[in-house]
This record gives sequence, C-alpha cells and structure tokens, in this order.
Amino acid sequence: MRQSNSATHSVVKKRKARGLPVASSIRATANFLSLPAISEKITVRSLSTEDDRTWLEVAKLCANLVGDGELVISNKTTARQIVSQALSVWASKHCANTKVLDSFSLVASLDSDIYGLDHCEDPSKTPMWFIGVNSEQTVPYINVKNKIEALEQAYPGLGRTAIHYAEVAGFRTFAVFSPSMGFYHGQNLYWCGGEDDADVLQEVDVECYEEGDLLLPSQYKAAFPEIYFTGALLDGFALQEIALAETEAGNTAKTILSIMDLADQGARLPDLSNYEGESVYFSAYMALGAEHNTMFNRVLDDFYQATGEYEHFTATYGIAELPFEKTSFCSWRDEMEKGFSLYQKLDHLMQLIGEVNP
Repeated sequence: MRQSNSATHSVVKKRKARGLPVASSIRATANFLSLPAISEKITVRSLSTEDDRTWLEVAKLCANLVGDGELVISNKTTARQIVSQALSVWASKHCANTKVLDSFSLVASLDSDIYGLDHCEDPSKTPMWFIGVNSEQTVPYINVKNKIEALEQAYPGLGRTAIHYAEVAGFRTFAVFSPSMGFYHGQNLYWCGGEDDADVLQEVDVECYEEGDLLLPSQYKAAFPEIYFTGALLDGFALQEIALAETEAGNTAKTILSIMDLADQGARLPDLSNYEGESVYFSAYMALGAEHNTMFNRVLDDFYQATGEYEHFTATYGIAELPFEKTSFCSWRDEMEKGFSLYQKLDHLMQLIGEVNP
C-alpha cells in the first residue's frame, strides 16, 4: 500500500508533540510476534498467548481463506504462522490495491483484552478468537471541491449524491472525515448534542466565552457550500442513465451504483460497537480547499485535542469476534469480502471526486 503523504506526516508529528495517540491501543505488556507473510501489502500480527492447541484450531479455520498452493508450509511452520500467512494472502487479495484511503493491518488474538478496550456488556460465554483492524495512520487529505463542482455542473445532483455515498460507504467501513462528520463532532465538542443555534444557546452560558470564541452550528455550516449537507439525491434510474456516458461523471455514477448495491447487501467491515471505544483515525479527510478548510481544520484539531484527554480513543477501527466453528467462520469470511469490496469502491470513488494533497 502507499505511504503516508507529507500532510499526514505533519498531522501525526503534531499529535506526537502534543502527546496525542498516534499508535495502536494494544497494551504495552503484550508480546508481539511478527510473522512471515506471503504478501507485504496487508500486515498481519499474531499476539501472545501460549495456547498452541487453540492456535491450531484457528489455523484450520483460516485455511478456508486461501486456495491450494497459496501458503508456504514446512515441517517447521507453526500454527500462528499459518494464521498470519492465510490472513495476509486473503486480505491482500481483496484490499492491497487501495490507492488513496488509509491502509490497515490485521491483529489476530485469542484474548480481546489485548486491544486495550472494554466490552460494553459482558462478553459472550461462547469461546471466541479475535481479529482487530488497525489504522496504519496513512490518512490522506483529499480535496474534493473542484471535481464535485464539475460533477454538479454537468449533472445537477450528482455531486451531492457522490458526497452522500462516500459517507455511506465510510460509515459501513472506515469513516471519512467530511464536513458533515465535522458537524457531528462539533455536536460533541461544542454544542452539548444540539443541532441548531436555539438548542445550543439554551445549554451554554454565552457570557463565559470570549468574543468570537463561541462557535454556533449555523456558523459552522455557513463556512461550507450547502451541497455538503443538503440537496436532492439522484436515484438509481438517474444514475444508470449517467453511467452510460464514457466520462468521469459516467464512471462516478457507476461507482455509486456499485456502492448502493453493496450497501443493500449489508456490506460492512468490523466496528467497535461492542466496545467502549472510538477510532481516532479516518479513511480520509474530505477537504474542500483553502477558503473552507479553516473551519474544517478547527474542528479536526479540536477533535484530536480531545483524544488526548480520554482513554477510549484508539487506532483500532474494529474488532471481529469469531467462533471456533467452520460454518460461522465461512459466513463471516463472505461478509468480510463484501466489506473489503465496499472499501475498494470507496477508494475508487474518492479518486474520482478528489485530488490527494501532495
């Protein structure tokens, strides 16, 4: 996968300087075991426990991820090496071609505590093993303003539809930090959950703020074109008509249709819904250009400032909880492959509607 761009390096360096989390939340007491993998594109790690018999059960399940001849096995190959190879070959086959979105690694474990997050409720008593999906912290800034405006001019509603389905695909895989995502975080950071100025002014003491410090929802939204929050969406029939054109707009419509289809099939990647945690990273920052990014960066910076104050922020995007049973595991494999496909479609859409900042 690609490397971090310079803009991302700058953000990461600032977080390090401020003591903010920029690495995995995996606890320092864990013993890492770096394992050989056929592909160098999707990193896989197996974390400590000495239960080799259980790892053998996991290896038997992971053999269902690959075809004949795809693993390199000798009489010295351990069960955990088989797990690493199988997961790496499988994930790389489906996601190694990601061009612009954040890359990720997989962390396999027999103990969910290794990820450093608490369950929201009592864990299942059924024996489970786990695969965490970790950000590799290569989050790009993607300027979408010019291409979105061009799409909207060519086909009114197409620009708005592209933004909407980029957000839909992000919510089902790894979220895109867009202006509307910034509004969501603004509700948590500034507005006590309020959605409009009236709600906020009922909750906050205006006299406690210096002049210009109080940010209201209306002020936030006014910093962006309305298309990033509202507007009619094109339906499937309209998109199919546009998709007939051999143009950027046509390719964009085709990709949106693919995203719609995968979303209808329930495609998604693991999240943290069973854990008390929130990912500190995003698949991309959907930036708009210098005249709009002041507000965008203000909220983004305040969000990262907040991550240094609470333990529940993590570099883990999601954790899959897997049973030791073949039928259920193969069903999970099929669902994950749909999720990988959706992430690839999101990656393609972001290339079509944006330009990665150098």
